[in-house]
Amino acid sequence: MSADLIQLLVGGVLLGGIYGLAAFGLSITFGVLNVLNLAHGEFLMLGSLLSYGLFVGLGINPFISAVLVIPVFMLLGVFFYLLLLKPIMDKPPHQLLVASILVTMGASLFIEDVTSFFWERPVTGISYSLPPMEFSGVVISSTRLLILLFIFALACGMQLYLKKTFVGKSIRAIVQGREGAKMVGIPISRVSALAFSIGMALAASAGAFYVTLFTVTPVMGIPLTIKYLCVVVLGGLGSIVGSVFGGLILGIAETLTAYYWGAEWSPTIAFILLIIILIIKPEGLFGAKK
Repeated sequence: MSADLIQLLVGGVLLGGIYGLAAFGLSITFGVLNVLNLAHGEFLMLGSLLSYGLFVGLGINPFISAVLVIPVFMLLGVFFYLLLLKPIMDKPPHQLLVASILVTMGASLFIEDVTSFFWERPVTGISYSLPPMEFSGVVISSTRLLILLFIFALACGMQLYLKKTFVGKSIRAIVQGREGAKMVGIPISRVSALAFSIGMALAASAGAFYVTLFTVTPVMGIPLTIKYLCVVVLGGLGSIVGSVFGGLILGIAETLTAYYWGAEWSPTIAFILLIIILIIKPEGLFGAKK
């Protein structure tokens, strides 16, 4: 295997890890609330800008920022849920889905406009790097490897949280069946608010690393949300393992496509993978059949 290909795969896995982390938040939100949050990509964008501000203003590195943004965006997520989503949660499922699309689209445009007012120019990224590592003549970025380890550690932590804690088990129960969860006494409204805030926090945490790789603009939210939807479909609704693997598949595919066929073809691969998985396994790679 050539050094260039190894570098590409490392870059693709890193991008995929960021996609997977953010997409799992979207998966939880849809699975628990039956809400399609089109503002999800905006939260990653805001997390990126906050991480950038902390780095430039206070010298805080992205690894610390990725942790600091979690409680901030969890509080913001609860506020967002109570203000915009809770008033529509009593609607029938299909009406709720449509209403959530309209509400979150409006929120996305509002966040985009406000952010554009304060950040007129694109943020070109954080120039944070550690000494590179060399394996068998192949030079690999230490920073990227550490980001990967951090993302997978956070994913493992979320997996344990969902399996071992009461709130985590409640979230999984609601994903499997809202009515059944209500019958066994799970506080649907409280768990829904917490699930939404967790989803927002995961997106923001992913954004802290996204800004180390790419330029961040106020208008990037909707395109990112569409990518996350593709990752959710690839991996399966409500599965953190599925989100991680779906993100890895998309990240590697985008990186290889950009290298061999040009960056203009990179966004197309997400839709090609989406069509293939919908034909072969509509419930996703790790999703349960319903």
